Amino acid sequence: MPDLPHIIMVLSDEHRGQAMAHAGDPNIRTPALDRLAAGGVSFGRAYANCPICTPSRGTIFSGRHAHAGPVSGFFDVYKAAAPSLATELRAAGYRTAYFGKWHCGIVRDQVPPSIREAPAGTVSGTRQRTPERHRAGFQDWCAFESLNRHFEVSVYRDGALEPDWLEGFETDVLTDEVLRYLEAYDRDQPLFLVLSVTPPHFPLIVPDEWLRHDPAALQVRENFIDHPEPPTAGNIPGGFLFRDEVPWDKSMRHALAQYYAMVENLDWNIGRLCESLQADARFADTVFCYTSDHGEFLGSHGLCERKEHPHEESVRVPLVLHGPGRIRPQGYRDDGLIGLVDLAPTLLGMAGLGVPAWMQGGNCSEAAAGGAGRLPDIQLLEMHNNPRWNLDYLDWRGLVTGRHKYAFYETGTELLFDLAEDPYEMHNLALEQPELCAAFRMQLLDLLRETREPFFDVVIEHGVGAAPSRNVAATQYRQLVG
Repeated sequence: MPDLPHIIMVLSDEHRGQAMAHAGDPNIRTPALDRLAAGGVSFGRAYANCPICTPSRGTIFSGRHAHAGPVSGFFDVYKAAAPSLATELRAAGYRTAYFGKWHCGIVRDQVPPSIREAPAGTVSGTRQRTPERHRAGFQDWCAFESLNRHFEVSVYRDGALEPDWLEGFETDVLTDEVLRYLEAYDRDQPLFLVLSVTPPHFPLIVPDEWLRHDPAALQVRENFIDHPEPPTAGNIPGGFLFRDEVPWDKSMRHALAQYYAMVENLDWNIGRLCESLQADARFADTVFCYTSDHGEFLGSHGLCERKEHPHEESVRVPLVLHGPGRIRPQGYRDDGLIGLVDLAPTLLGMAGLGVPAWMQGGNCSEAAAGGAGRLPDIQLLEMHNNPRWNLDYLDWRGLVTGRHKYAFYETGTELLFDLAEDPYEMHNLALEQPELCAAFRMQLLDLLRETREPFFDVVIEHGVGAAPSRNVAATQYRQLVG
């Protein structure tokens, strides 16, 4: 048995990979992530294979694609007897612990009496308790499903049937919980711990002391479209935005400024956690991982509080690995592609453990450690079982290579981008280069067959075209793809 390192993962929600200082974003300060990258590695071409919360989290913890994994869509749960990264590490002798947002175990009726019987208007957010069988094998538990209430955090601890309420901003108070847990940790076992926070996911609110950005002074991406309407989370009826809580200045720039403030607060908390680990000799041998389940448009292509599409702002995520003695300092590298589907196999490889045959992702640990291994040159991307909040929430399958990105939507619409010539994906080449489009279509079909695609290959090969549809929604919204 190899010497097993501790593995500490910080998982955020909706942090796009471009929004770090060392990744080149001129608007943001991320000193903790920059230090981790400098002493380890930050992957500039890391991709969320399915860019929406629940199935992406299923991919992270299973090493399987959403269409063939234990969490196959936004309203799914981690299947009760499905293996996971946590169960593999437990079998190798690890203690496992999970703190924060899970979003892979919502069972609609699992609402405890204190929430069910609360006076109307006194409790908001999704407060279901995660059943033990849907926790993917994690043992120590201090978590919730999907609150989207950053100043009204409640967690379920281990086997408790009622939630425990925490006072303060979510990222701050959950980091405090982890720091207390690590200080008290006295087991003679390596630890696999996940700290999962909702920010910078909407609602875009943060303690006032983090609000330093002038919206008008922000340097925006070339595909950024400002407009006077506040974002509405896709204009979902009833809304996920909680407008009464969000001080919109009626511009996408204001939303972007709030977002940057949330990321900087997150970075500060990552710094606190790393300082604690580095000061504790018990955690001298630790592999630290930071990533996010997907990105966020934040004004790019005119969308905000959205992901779900195959564009870079949506699918690119941070992936930073650090481990003195195990990972050679490499800094920011974009010489290959890595997907969240590869993360579980790679972390097992970092621990010197074998990768089970049931995982679909690749073990990139040798390349990540700075050795001779190579990163993949292609990643399968998809949207599987998209929540149908409006007509723009479509399923699709796609792929990305070192230079190109291709996607096929359920409507028959195809996207083809040359990322070298058009990094902001503003010119769809699908109609101009039909031969290249056809070649990528065949390559995509091969990838889908290799990964046990249940149906979308039929849509690609035998689809009959989608009828033009009229939109009768009360509020009109931007549709990125027809």
